[in-house]
Amino acid sequence: MVKTNLNIEGGLRDNSLKVLFVTHNYIRFVGDFAGVFLHLLARGLREQGIEVFVVAPHDAAVPEYEEIDGIKIYRFRYAAVDRETFAYRGDMHRQLLRNPFKVFRLRRFIRASFRTASDLIEQEQIPIVSVHWLVPNGLVGKKLKKKFGDRIRLFLSSHGTDVRLLTGIPLMLPYFRTVISESDCWTVVSNFLKEQVMTKDRAVGTKIRVMPMPNDESIFYPDKNVQKDHHLVVATSRLTIQKRLHYLVEAIKIVSAEIPEIGLEIYGVGPEKMKLVRLIEERGLTGRVSLKKPLPQNRLREVYNRAAVVVLNSIGEGFGLGLTEAMLCRTAVIGTDSGGIRDIIDDNDTGLLVPPDDPERLALAIEKVLTDQSVRNRLAEAGHQKAQFSFTSGSAARAYADLFREQ
Repeated sequence: MVKTNLNIEGGLRDNSLKVLFVTHNYIRFVGDFAGVFLHLLARGLREQGIEVFVVAPHDAAVPEYEEIDGIKIYRFRYAAVDRETFAYRGDMHRQLLRNPFKVFRLRRFIRASFRTASDLIEQEQIPIVSVHWLVPNGLVGKKLKKKFGDRIRLFLSSHGTDVRLLTGIPLMLPYFRTVISESDCWTVVSNFLKEQVMTKDRAVGTKIRVMPMPNDESIFYPDKNVQKDHHLVVATSRLTIQKRLHYLVEAIKIVSAEIPEIGLEIYGVGPEKMKLVRLIEERGLTGRVSLKKPLPQNRLREVYNRAAVVVLNSIGEGFGLGLTEAMLCRTAVIGTDSGGIRDIIDDNDTGLLVPPDDPERLALAIEKVLTDQSVRNRLAEAGHQKAQFSFTSGSAARAYADLFREQ
C-alpha cells in the first residue's frame, strides 16, 4: 500500500474531506475512455476541496498504483494477468451467464476490492465511501458497512446496466435491498432509471436522487478550426443490439435516395460488428457507412465538430454521454424517445426525438437536420446551452460535493 501525502505542492489541505470511490471501471491511462466520467467527477471534486481515492480492478500493462490529475488510484489484483478480464470490457454479466463457474472469480474480485478499500479507509481515515455500479460493487459496500458501521457514510451510484440487472433478474433487487437501505443515498443518472426502480420497489426508490454524470468541457467544445461536413452523420456507441444501429443504417439507406452525399461514421466496438458489416454490404452502403474504432476524447471532439448531426438510436439507454458530448461541441443531436435520452433532449428544442425501432421516422429526422440549416443551427445552439448548464464536470462536481457534505 502506498502512503499518500497531502502536503505536496499543489495538494489539498490536510483537513480536506476524503472520499473513496469503489468501482470496476475507471481510466487506466490518460486518454482512456473506460469510466472517464468517474475521473472527471473525481477531478471536479478535487477542485471543490475534496480528496478522492479510487479502488478499481487491475488490468494488463497498467500499474497497481498511480496518481492521475491528483487522484490516487489503487488497482487490486484478483487473478493472473491473463485472467483479469471482468473489468473494462463491458461484459461482466454476460461472462457470468455464459460460464456460471466464473462466479468463483467474481468472489475473488469482490474480496480483493473489499480488502483494498478497507485498508485505505483505515490508513487514510476516510469517512465517505462512494460505490459506483451497485451490481456488483454494492457487495463491496455491504461488507464495508458491516465492518465500519457508522464510521463511514455510504453512497451508491448506478449508471444504467446495473439498474437493468436489478429490475430484470428475479430476486436481484431484494438481494441488494439491505445495502440500499443502509446507504445514505442512491444516485442514478436519469429519471428513466429511477422510474425503473420505483416500479419494482417504491420503498428503496425513495433513496434515489437523479444526478447526471459529467462531461469534460475542457475537451468538448465548439472548435472553429474544424470544418463542418453538412452531410455527415455520426454515432458513437458500443456495437450492441441495444444501440439499434441496424435501424440507423436502414435510415441512412432511405435518406441516401434524396441526399446522395450523405455519410455515416460509427465509432465503437462490440458483438454486433459483423452483422453491421453484412448489412452495410447488403444495402449497398459500402464506402458511405463506415465502422471505426473508438477514439480518444480529444479526437472525438474533432469528429463531433465535423458532424452535421450525432445520433443515438438506442432503447432503454441509462443516459447517453455521446449526445451530451456532441451538444457541448454545439452539434445538433437526434435520439430515441426512450430511456434516459429523454432527460437530455427536449424534442424540437435541444434536439429531435424519434420513436424506437422506426427507421422511416429516423430517416425523416436526419433529412430534416441535413437539409434545413436554420433547424440545424437552432437545435445545436439550444443543445449547447443546456449542456453547459447541466452536463459539465463543474455542475456534477458541485452537486456531489453538496451531497457528500450533507449531514
